[in-house]
Amino acid sequence: MTSVVSRMHWMDLLRGLAVLLVVILHAAQHGGATVEWWDEANRYLAPFRMPLLMSLSGMLLARSLAKPLPLYLWGKVAAIGWPLMVWLALYGLLVRGGVGLPDNLVDYLATGDYLWFLMALLACYFFAALFRPLMTRHPKFCDWSFLGVFFLMITASVLSGTIPGLLGNTLWYGSFFFLGAWAQPYVSRWISSPWWASALSLVVVVGVSVIGVNGTNQSLRTPAMAALAVLGIAVALWWAPRIPRSPAVRVISWAGRHSIVVYVAHFPVIMLLRDRVLSHVQVPDEVYVVLITLLSLLLTMLIVWARPWTPWFYVMPRSQRVAARLR
Repeated sequence: MTSVVSRMHWMDLLRGLAVLLVVILHAAQHGGATVEWWDEANRYLAPFRMPLLMSLSGMLLARSLAKPLPLYLWGKVAAIGWPLMVWLALYGLLVRGGVGLPDNLVDYLATGDYLWFLMALLACYFFAALFRPLMTRHPKFCDWSFLGVFFLMITASVLSGTIPGLLGNTLWYGSFFFLGAWAQPYVSRWISSPWWASALSLVVVVGVSVIGVNGTNQSLRTPAMAALAVLGIAVALWWAPRIPRSPAVRVISWAGRHSIVVYVAHFPVIMLLRDRVLSHVQVPDEVYVVLITLLSLLLTMLIVWARPWTPWFYVMPRSQRVAARLR
């Protein structure tokens, strides 16, 4: 079991799986055609996709906070803020409404459109910087403080109702960032737990069935859905290190190592396919949804493959030189 725990490929696998499921979801929701059974299948995954992505990012927080504060903040600006600004500009000027400024520019910039996740993630990292003094002096207490932040954000989200837009997304999904930060010291112990721990998967399956029964209007921001998301993340963490590293798993893990590329690139790809490539294709909806999903995945992965030749789209140029001065 030592090798299972020591190797962290499972984190890449889970991140890749979650972000590729986001591509599949958006291709189904915004691709130009809908299929009921496909929408239902995507709805089953709704409580887990983004909370899993956020919690995985939170698990890396302690390592980031160990850096000097200027280096920590600069790293987040260079690796998250930069691609956020670049792709906001590219999508807004070239794709969203055709060439030109998007309608309601202020709202577009305030909400981030499909890039809201990066805005919420950046906000979480900036807020977490306040905990750096506590992390350096009392790391154990800091860990439990992260758990307290998780409960406060979840409670605020539930009590305030379904807050729309970026604020609501940050409160709900950002809470799982701090849950991951709290859980990080315990992950290895959880992964090494005995086989009966997988019985939690039954709870998750039951919970997902409840979502299906309650229908599409069921709110995902309730205490029950929060508990379901936590259980789902726990089950995923237990199973991921035990999945054999087959070629398909290696591809998913590769996507996970470049998850920010997948995330920022996939939605413009879907929109361009819908509006410029497949707009005149006459096929049944089922065929169309499968076609645009496969093409979106393929083209997005090609963009990932091209990352070594296009680094400026994802990391601020010369950021390493600035980081070296901040050490």
